[in-house]
Amino acid sequence: MSSFMHVHLIALRYFRETVRCGSMRQAAEALRVAPSAINRQILKLEDQLQCKLFERMADGVRLTGAGEVLYRHAREIDQLLDRALSELDDLRGLRRGRVGLASEDGIIRDVLPPVLAAFHQEFPRVSFGIDVMTGPAVLQAVAEGQADLGLAMHPQRHADVVVLAEAAVPIGAVMRPDHPLSKRAALRLSDLATEPVVMLKHGIGAQPDAHGLVRRWAQRTEVAETNSPGAVAALVRAGLALAMRSPIGIRAELATGELVFVPLVDPQVKAGRLALLARRERALPVAAAVLAERVKALLAETDRETRAGMDARMRP
Repeated sequence: MSSFMHVHLIALRYFRETVRCGSMRQAAEALRVAPSAINRQILKLEDQLQCKLFERMADGVRLTGAGEVLYRHAREIDQLLDRALSELDDLRGLRRGRVGLASEDGIIRDVLPPVLAAFHQEFPRVSFGIDVMTGPAVLQAVAEGQADLGLAMHPQRHADVVVLAEAAVPIGAVMRPDHPLSKRAALRLSDLATEPVVMLKHGIGAQPDAHGLVRRWAQRTEVAETNSPGAVAALVRAGLALAMRSPIGIRAELATGELVFVPLVDPQVKAGRLALLARRERALPVAAAVLAERVKALLAETDRETRAGMDARMRP
């Protein structure tokens, strides 16, 4: 079993410079240190590695086979360190900056605020430009470079847009707390067959396939459709109908008990999909890239929670 070996970066630096210069004396002059310091560090390396790195000659040094191997990897280490230092410089550059965001209304109200607040506390001089729009408009804004990042429910595929991360979100029925179905732990589509339903238009809110399924199941004509998530909540609170959607965008009403969300567990209904979007083959500005990593972590946590809840509801 090989023993752990600690190689000092300064020793590797002296080693690389000696290879570059061809002699310890010239390396010492380039680094402005004593030749004995160069020799001492290289002897230490050879002792640690238990092999000779150089053949000492009258006019300088020449790499051994072992030295060639170490030099190849030492250059890779040097490149990695340069990359790390460059990224740290970029992070220090976050003292100022601006991130352009395009988001659906419910997402900016219920998902992004905690992330943006924590980000602002760490980087107080980075500002945000936030445009609230429908899902298709979010996709277009990202594709055209009008926004650095986009957040949308169920975005369609776009040749110029890549999904950086996504999370499953539950789909269910939203209703008043005095509705007969509000005490149910879960619902199937057949439970909604005789219920009037108010729905968001295509491209906003809940899973698009679920919209069509509900329309086919509904047996009444008292179904309203709107392009305003806020109007949906207001109509449901008034007792006009149920709403078919995810809980994103109405968490405040759910927390106060004004509305109740009952998830659908019907096999015909897929989970919703909340996606973080960016323009394909475009390097994000530093601030946007750092913020994207924070949003990715949030989506990963959201996805785990949603899937755990779905698994629990599907168990008999």
